[in-house]
Amino acid sequence: MGAATDSGNGHNGWRTQPMYSFSEAGHLAHVSASTVRNWLHGYTAQYGEVQPLFKAPLEIGAMVSFLRLVEIVVAGNFRKAEGVSFQTVRRAYDNTRNQWNLDYPFAHLRLQALGGHIVQRLRSERPGRSVQALDKPQQWTLPGLVLEMVHQLDYDELDLASRWYPVGKMVPIVVDPRISAGLPTVLGRGVTITVIHNRFKAGQRLKFIAQDFDLEPNIIEEAIRYAERVVA
Repeated sequence: MGAATDSGNGHNGWRTQPMYSFSEAGHLAHVSASTVRNWLHGYTAQYGEVQPLFKAPLEIGAMVSFLRLVEIVVAGNFRKAEGVSFQTVRRAYDNTRNQWNLDYPFAHLRLQALGGHIVQRLRSERPGRSVQALDKPQQWTLPGLVLEMVHQLDYDELDLASRWYPVGKMVPIVVDPRISAGLPTVLGRGVTITVIHNRFKAGQRLKFIAQDFDLEPNIIEEAIRYAERVVA
C-alpha cells in the first residue's frame, strides 16, 4: 500500500507548515479551541490518559497546518453525525491511515472512495444506528456533513486537499494556504474576509465596500455572512 502515501515535505511544505492558532482553527472548523488542542495533543480524563486523535507528523506547539485544519473539520463533521463517538472517529481515522499509508487520511481524496468501508465499520459497531447519508438510504456512503466537506475541497495531483471552499464551491470564498497566510479570502482577489467584515463593522455601506474592491455587492454580502457565522 506504500504507493498511496501522502508524505513528502518537498511537495507539501506550503500546506504542512503551522498557520493557524488553536483558536483560529476552532473558529474555522466550528469546534472549540480546547477540542483542537485535545485532538492534537491528547488530554487527561478521570479514567486516564486519552491519546491524540491525529498521528505524526504532528505540528509542534499551538499551531495547526492547512492539512490538519481540513482533518479537524472532517473529524468535527463525523462527530456531528448521529451516534458517532470520539472513539469511533479515532478507529475510522486509524484504519484509513494504516490501510493506505496516509499521513493525512481525512484530507485525502481517497477518503471519498473509502467512505462506504468506513461507514460499514461504524454501522457494525452500532447496530441499529445508521450513520449513512439520508439522501442515499440504500447505499453505504459517508455521513452527509462529511461528504459535503469532501465536495468543498480542491485536490491536486497528489490527491491531497489544496483549497477549501467553506461555504461550498458556488460561493467565491476560499481558504488557500498559499494566499493571505491561509485566511479565508475572496476567490481570485486575495481580499481577506476579515478586512471586508471589519470595514462593514466600522459602518461602511455594502455598496461602497463593493465599489472599493471592485466586487459585486452579493459577494460582499456573502463575505459578511460567512464572517459573522465563523465569529459566532
